[in-house]
Order: sequence, then C-alpha cells, then structure tokens
Amino acid sequence: MDTTNTHTETLEKTIQDLFECPEDLVRIAFTDQLTGLGNRGGYTRSLEELWEQGVPVTMAFIDIDNLKHCNDAFGHDEGNRYIMQVSLYLKLYIKVDEAVFRLGGDEFAILSTVATEDDLAERLEHCRSVLLKNNDAEMPHSFSYGVSHADPKLGETSDRMTLDADHRMYDYKLRHAVHLDRRNIKQVHADDFEVSDRVFDAFSMLDVGRYFFVENLDKHRTLWSQGALRDLGLPSEHIDNCHDYWKTRVHPDDLEAYINDINQIYNGSKHYRVMQYRVRNAAGDYVLCRVRGYRIDGSGDTPSLYVGELVNHALVETIDPATGLGTQRMLIGAIDGCRRDNRGTGLIAVRVRGTTQLNERYGADAVDAMLSEYAGRMLSLTRGRSRAFRSRSVQFVVLTDSLDRNAFDHLVRDLEHVVSEPIQIAGDAITPTCLVVPVYYERLVNQAPAVLDELDRRVRAINGPFHNDSPCIPEIKRKGAITERIDPLTGLYRPSEFMRRANAFLSTAQGSAWCIATVDMGHMRLFNEWHGQTEGDRVLADVGTVLKDIENVGIGVAGYWGMDDFCILAPFDRDTIHRIYASVREAVARHDDGVGFWPSMGVYPIDPREEITIDAQAKAMYANRRAKNDFKDRIAVFSPQEYAHEVAFHNTLTEFQYALSNDRITYYLQPQVDMETGEIVGAEALTRWIGNDGTIIPPVSFIPALEESGFVVTLDKYIWQGVALWLRKRLDQGLRVVPISLNVSRVDILACDVAEHMSALAASYNLSPELMRIEITETAYTGEPEAVDKLTADLHTRGFSTYMDDFGTGQSTLAMLKNVNVDVIKLDRTFVPVDGDQGRSAQIISSMLGMAQSLDLPVVIEGIETEAQAQLLRQMGARYAQGFLYYRPMPAVDFEALLDGDGED
Repeated sequence: MDTTNTHTETLEKTIQDLFECPEDLVRIAFTDQLTGLGNRGGYTRSLEELWEQGVPVTMAFIDIDNLKHCNDAFGHDEGNRYIMQVSLYLKLYIKVDEAVFRLGGDEFAILSTVATEDDLAERLEHCRSVLLKNNDAEMPHSFSYGVSHADPKLGETSDRMTLDADHRMYDYKLRHAVHLDRRNIKQVHADDFEVSDRVFDAFSMLDVGRYFFVENLDKHRTLWSQGALRDLGLPSEHIDNCHDYWKTRVHPDDLEAYINDINQIYNGSKHYRVMQYRVRNAAGDYVLCRVRGYRIDGSGDTPSLYVGELVNHALVETIDPATGLGTQRMLIGAIDGCRRDNRGTGLIAVRVRGTTQLNERYGADAVDAMLSEYAGRMLSLTRGRSRAFRSRSVQFVVLTDSLDRNAFDHLVRDLEHVVSEPIQIAGDAITPTCLVVPVYYERLVNQAPAVLDELDRRVRAINGPFHNDSPCIPEIKRKGAITERIDPLTGLYRPSEFMRRANAFLSTAQGSAWCIATVDMGHMRLFNEWHGQTEGDRVLADVGTVLKDIENVGIGVAGYWGMDDFCILAPFDRDTIHRIYASVREAVARHDDGVGFWPSMGVYPIDPREEITIDAQAKAMYANRRAKNDFKDRIAVFSPQEYAHEVAFHNTLTEFQYALSNDRITYYLQPQVDMETGEIVGAEALTRWIGNDGTIIPPVSFIPALEESGFVVTLDKYIWQGVALWLRKRLDQGLRVVPISLNVSRVDILACDVAEHMSALAASYNLSPELMRIEITETAYTGEPEAVDKLTADLHTRGFSTYMDDFGTGQSTLAMLKNVNVDVIKLDRTFVPVDGDQGRSAQIISSMLGMAQSLDLPVVIEGIETEAQAQLLRQMGARYAQGFLYYRPMPAVDFEALLDGDGED
C-alpha cells in the first residue's frame, strides 16, 4: 500500500476521532484532585480571561491556619480532611458568578465579578465563624483572608490586586489567626531559630521587597519571610543547606564573590557583612539584591545564628538622588498602602512649569538645584503631617493619610504659598509658575496607577498639556498595550492575541488540514544555570525569530506562552511540521547541541471551522508530554485514545474525592461459612461506591485508577476504619461479632506501615487483633516478596492473622506455599469446577487442597455458586467457602441481621 495514502488515511481517521472525543481535558487540567475545585492553573486562566473582558474583579486570598501543625500532630490524612472541610465551607458561601480555587497546600482564592470588597469580606468572616463553631476536630479549624478589588478599565493591574489581597491576608493572620497551645507540638522556629512564629511573621510584613532571614549555622537551616517565597520563588520558608541552595540562584559572575563573603560568616572570621549580588527571582530574571546581616555566636546548646535582611532593589523603595524625596515607585507603594489600610488619603500635585527654558538658560545642574530647593521647602512644611515624592522630572506629589478634610485644605493653602515665593537660580531670583492640584479621598478604591492617572488628568485640565513632561500617559498606555499583546523578548503574540489572530487567519486560509503545534524547550532552567540567563534569553529570542519568519511567509501564526513554551498554527502536513521542528532545533543547537536541550513538539489537528481556544493549545501540550520522553522522535501527534484514557483517569479521581466527602464510599460484607455446619465464621469487607442514582459502581471501573495514582491507600484506610468502628459499636452493644477480613493492596504495603497502622487502629477502638484479619493479594506476595515477608512477620508479632488472597491467579506455584509466612489461603474463583466438570479444574483444586492440608494451612474457596460445586469440594476435603451459593455481599445492616439471627439465612 502506498505510504502516502496510508499516512493520509491515518490523519483523516485521527481528525474524525477528534470530533467524537469529549471536550473536557481543560476541566481536568485545571481541577484540584483533592477538593474538586479549580487549581492554580484554573485560577490564572480565569483571572486572565476576566482581565481581557475588562470587567471589575474582586478577589480574596484564603490561607488555612495552622495546617502544618495539624499535619505534624495528627497526620496528613487529618490535614487533608482539614483542607476538604475548608473547601466545602468556602463553596457554601460563594455566589453565582463567583469561583473558588485551591492554589496548592493551604492556599485558596476566590474570584468575583458581582461582589464588593466589603460584601466578600463579610461573607468570609461569617464563613470563618461558622467553621470555628461547628468544628469537632481535635484542633480548631480556621482560616485567614484578604480581599482586594481592581478595575482593568481604570488601568489597574491584576498583579497589584493580588499583592494587596496577599498583604491584607497576612495582616489579618497576624491580628486574628487562631493560635494553638503548641506545648506538645514541635516548633521548628523556636527550636532552631530562637524566634516565635508570630514575631517573625510580623517582621516579615513590614516592607515590600525586604526579606528577613535567620540561619542556624549549626544545622545549616534557614528561615525566610513569606515575601521571599513570593518574589524570589523560594520553595519553602525553611531552606536546608542554604549555602548550597543560593549557589544555584546567584548570578554566575557574582558567585565567587558571594562564596567568599558568606564563608567569612560561616567560619566566624567576620561577624557583620554587607554583600551585594544578582539573584534569580521567581520569574527567572536576575535582580540586584543587597544582604546585610550579623553573626551571633552560640555556645553549648545555644546555636550560632546569622540574622539579617535581603533587599530586592527591583521592588524596594528608592530615593531620588537630586531631591532626596521618594521616587514614583515609592509613591505607588505608599498609595497602595493607604488603600489596603482603608485610610482617608489626600494627594497634592505640584507641577513646576517652564523648566525647558530654564534648562536652556541656566543648565541642567542649576535646574536640579532649584528643584532640590522646592523639595526642601515642601519637606519643611509637610514634615510630621505628610510625605513628599518626586513622581516625574518636574512634578512632585505630597501624600497625607493622617489629616481630615479641613486639615488637608489648610495644608494645600500653605503649600500654595510656599511654592509661590521667589527662588534663587544661578544668582537670579525668579518665580517659576507652579500648579498646585489637590484631591482628597475618604477611602481609596482604585489602585495607585488609576489614582495617579486621575491626578494627572486634573493637572492637565487646569492648564493644558505639559511640553516638558516625561512621555505622556497616552503614550505609556499605548506601549503597555503593545507589550500586553506582543512579548518583547521573542516578538511573538501572547496567548490571547495569538488565539485572536489564529482564528482570523483560519477564516481566510486555504486548505483543509491545520494543526496547533507547541514547542517546549528541553531543560531550559538547567540551560540557564549552565550558561546564564542572558544566553537563555538569546535562545528564546532565536526560537521566536524562527517561528516569526515562518509566520511572515504566510503559512501560519506564532505565539509565545511564557517560560519556554511556544505555539504555532501551521498546516497539518508531515513535511511542514518536520521542517518547522528542524529549524527550531537548529536555532537551539547554535547555543548548545546537547541532547538534553533538544526541543519537543506536540501536534493537535484541528478543523478550519473550529474556533481555536486554549483547549487546542492544552491538547497539543498533552501530546508534547509524550514527545519529551521520546528521543527517537521528538514530535508527537495528539492521540484521542490516550486522551480519553487520561480523561477517564482524572474523572475517576475527581469523582472519587467527591464520593468520599459525601459518604458515598462504603463497604459491603460477604460472609465466609463452614460448609459442614453452615455457620458464619467470618466475612470479607468489600469496597462499594454508591453512584448518585443509588446504583453500585463496579470496583473494576475505579480500583485500577486508584492503585495507579496511589489514592487506593486513602480508600483502604477509610474502609479499615469504618470496619473497626462497626466492630466497636457491636461489641459495645453486647452483640455478636465475627472476624472481618480487610484487603491490603501492594500499594498499601509500599506506601505506608500497614502493621503499625492496623495496630494503632485496633488500639484506638480497643479491638482484639483476631477480629481484623489481613488479606494480601497473591500478586503482592510474588511482586514484593521481601516487603510482604517483613509485613506478615510484623503483623504476626502484633497478633494479626494473614490471608493470601486470589491464590493461583499470578505467578505463584504450589511449591511456594511452604515458603510464605501466611495463616490462611483463599483460592481464587477461577479454579472452582463448573458443574459436572471432573477434569483438569477438579484435579488442580484437589492438588492445591492436598498441599495446603499437608502444610496445615486452612483454605477458603471463593466463588462457589451451586450446590454441586459445594458437594464436590467437600468431598475433596474443603471446609470453608465464600460465594453466592451461601451469601452475596451485603450492607452491614443486613449482615447484622444475619448475626443477630444466629446465622440463619
């Protein structure tokens, strides 16, 4: 068959399959598995969409109080329940058109287009109060929150909004968070750093861009303030082996100086150092930082400490060198601080006119001296009442947050008088024209950029535009708008602009086969560490040039998704795709041809009539994941079958969590009987998932996904505890109980200490270990023999009996029975003879029973469904059975009726 025709047919079938596959990959990709809420990716995507729509947004950050201590004291299962309870309460208190997200760990966020700051804060406060009141756990459940609002149409930014909410949340936590009696909980701060959590957190809130740290020099462990995690991308507030960690963050050109400086602190030859070097921030860019710290020597049990602050000059307040006043950045921070604290705020713009002519006549130095004189006058007048800033080259702003309206008006009149007096410049007394424009807010609602825009508008309204301004506001906004659409490093379109232009391109494109292809650079972070951020930026720029050239010849549209991810709309043609990939790989190879840095490409075929959304890019990235692991072919085409499997897998996990939190996961009990007497001698606990419609979901449809993901451990522990509780209740009522078999999977054995957990469970419910019999599958015995041998020995030491479940289904042999440390064998149903079958099945089961009897191993035979089977097995010497002939699996309440009826059916 012609290869080209075969390839074409494959492509056509792939496109046809795409029309039939469900469109919910995005929902899965943006869903938190534990809570079912949106995740950080979903939050980022939703916020970007709201900003593109230009609608006002109110948001909240929520941080669970004391989750770390809950995990330390009560275990991660209890911590997960804490997280689930908070998530459920938050969902109860949100309105339609609002969304709640789990950002990870103990952090949540809410986005709203219908609430004001006050409304959302009021609901969160009520939610928190109800959560505290209704909690019955061993430690109080609570959270801290911060709320902020922004309007994109006013030029306000989402970054500033999130920073406001984050600041308010930590401010709330310092003032209102529930503080525990931690006498029985190990405090890392107190033990290692000699500072309490609350005090350190308070210092951490003092200033943006300044990060406090305490390093225990004896343990090489460092505590960092929260701002460093946010701005510098630290993985945790606690950094072990801090010296080695910072070697990966300091710029290569500064590394030797950093090592020399810090070693003098470590060896004690210096006790005070001021160090300055470039550090990579959370965005991967290098920023200039200054570190100032003291070494405090310890003795005996008292550790030696290195205590100080790291100042991020990309964020921290700066001073104008000519006037000594704060700069525009400092002014923006001050305005946002007033907004966060809901303080009445007055702003006074002072504009000096005619400086262009003064520069021509007297020179720039003389004009700077004049402006410095104006600054001195304003400082003398406003000291103690307000703060002054140089916001532009010839404009000052006075800000006050401590005066009422009358006092503010009085300050304005005083300022007008001061700036109208003559001033000396190069020996001449002149009186330049100064505009004084005040505005007073009882409460600041908008962010600093919008507030300053309004102030500039008022100044312009008084006396027209300023010819000696720095670039005017419309120009700045125009450049900002271009930057929002086009990435300045690569020259490619940002995501929203890419999708707009790609859809426009397809509306006029010729041909029927198109695709979205994503390019992911290989190990870009490692490349930056090896070659430096500047060289890494050159790689990204070169790749951008390659893709832009392809766009310029009219065969597609190229975009940049941030970090090291690119996207291109291109013809769905094998040769074209391979040429694009070869060009990208060649661009990368010019910098480093190492195999580890080879890019990968994922391809998602689309129909020209299909609107391109972020869903298409997500599916191409899904295919890219496969390409990244294939060094033979670094291009992978989207597979609907793999996608469907992935969708089903994630759906199962998400729905399982919902079912678990809504008490739809339970267990049935299937009795085990003595075939000679018919007496119930035990039962096996079998997991049951009750669907929304009340039907039973077959275990085969969800157990494999839980085992693959590891969540089967959560399921099994839940069932074990439910059975233990049931046994305890029966005993407390003086009612009959029989031993219950509990299933243990291979994942359980590898992931947790099963023996310790079972022992703790029995002790917690005051149960005899004989009532909890442990069933371990035969595949676990053959797959993890050493781990299973250790487990069974440990269980026996603690008084538990062990069963080998599903014997004969794996790679076991009759000979292995003499080598396993097991008390009972459960023979799999596949060996039970069909009625009238006296052939091989009967011979096999007879041999198994004989071998077990010779080793004094009791056997329970599963799957007996007819009386003929039972009679044959009894003749072979079988005694114990479990099957439909006797009883089907049943709810615990039905099993109780059997026991209370003395075993009568």
